[in-house]
Amino acid sequence: MNRLEQRLENFGAEKIFVAVFIIFGVIILFMRPPYQLMDEINHFPRAWQISEGIFLSPTMTIREFKDAGNFQSKKIFCLDGAPADALDDKIYIAEIPVSFLPDAFVVDANERHYVHGFSADDVKNFLATPLNSDVREPIQIPNTGVYPPPTYLPQAVAAFIGRALNLNAGIIFYLMGLSGLIFVAACVYWSMKFLPEAKPLIFLLAMLPMFLIEAASTSADAVTFGVCLLGTAWLLSLRNSTESFSRAELFGLIILSIMLACAKSVYGTILLLYFLIPRERFKKFWALGAAILLVNLILTLAWSWLSIELTGAKLYTNYYLGFTETNTAAQKIFATEHPTAFFAAMINSLISYSFLYLGNFIGSWGFLLNVNLPAMFCVLYTILIIFFALTNGLKLNLNDRVVLIFAAVVSTVAFFFVHYLKWTPVGNEYIRGVQGRYFIPIAPMIFFALSMLPPMRHKNLIALAAGIFSGESMLLANFFAFY
Repeated sequence: MNRLEQRLENFGAEKIFVAVFIIFGVIILFMRPPYQLMDEINHFPRAWQISEGIFLSPTMTIREFKDAGNFQSKKIFCLDGAPADALDDKIYIAEIPVSFLPDAFVVDANERHYVHGFSADDVKNFLATPLNSDVREPIQIPNTGVYPPPTYLPQAVAAFIGRALNLNAGIIFYLMGLSGLIFVAACVYWSMKFLPEAKPLIFLLAMLPMFLIEAASTSADAVTFGVCLLGTAWLLSLRNSTESFSRAELFGLIILSIMLACAKSVYGTILLLYFLIPRERFKKFWALGAAILLVNLILTLAWSWLSIELTGAKLYTNYYLGFTETNTAAQKIFATEHPTAFFAAMINSLISYSFLYLGNFIGSWGFLLNVNLPAMFCVLYTILIIFFALTNGLKLNLNDRVVLIFAAVVSTVAFFFVHYLKWTPVGNEYIRGVQGRYFIPIAPMIFFALSMLPPMRHKNLIALAAGIFSGESMLLANFFAFY
């Protein structure tokens, strides 16, 4: 170990890693034009709505939205392709102050998806715009109105504080993004503390441009990514003790079960890592494991009933964009009659779209995922992560690896199946709508399971250099796309 490596270790490599994460996160937060991240124009209104205590999103039929004159707005997401028989379906909406929608950078989502010639003056003007919360505009949020309130907890708290202090609209917007970044940074930091041997690997995963950009945003992915990373690291760390569970640990298991149910139900499989914990740590070990899984399932079903059945809202699918060949009910029947067709379509998609998924996993953003990093960067950074995964230093037995991979595979099958039903034409050989960033929450389980080689020398320094290079590449890609 050379002198620089020794200093880094003595000071606390996790502190340096998180500082780098926050620095690049703050830069990209102010450098990326607002609402130019996939679905952020729908995530922000949901977070604002929750900050006002509106936990169940109101609904409005597409026809009512049109008749109210909102259909012609060029500032918001609109279901202008909805077929005639869907016009009376209820869709979630949110009302937000128009001060959050300046014409300088909020554009028609159906025509122009990212800003050309964005400038620092646009940010300055936004920061100086008074909130004026009484002047509002309704926005359709068909794909985010179903999200539970805890999914936006950091951003909603920031919005509440900003509104209470009567801050300007732009200040509140960036404060919400900053709150998400700080929340995720805390999750990254404690993940490293729980698994100190895997610090470099965790840092490289956190410095994925896609991970960092989502963290520094008003998107629900910020909380999802942070909770999944922290939950995975914490559950794995519980393997290293044989002492009886403390009250704090029991409370933590309950909170994790709740947060995973709120983040995205498909990632609840992370709770399966509980079964890697030594049995002697709790007398009723199996009963406790069943209980935390049951809590997760019950909360998922209860919120689904409240937000969908109770409100009468329709889940957002390709059908509302005019892709009438997509039919969820018919797809369910087809899947029942042809049970192997889904798995064939999933395998076809994984093979055919592997580089597309990889590009989105490493870093692809903009409203149509049209802000990309060079293919060579994506390949090299993936190879580097795999190398760090192989040498991450976690001591795992075969059972540990099997559980980690099994949990990740179940989540993968789950989100492919959801998109098979909601976004894919009946009987199609490929599954539509799956994005590479969906793999980020389960990536730690996959990469932790690969640990099998001795730790490399100078791993902290190499990881630090690679993370900084990744952050710089992200900023350059963003600059050339928007400025």
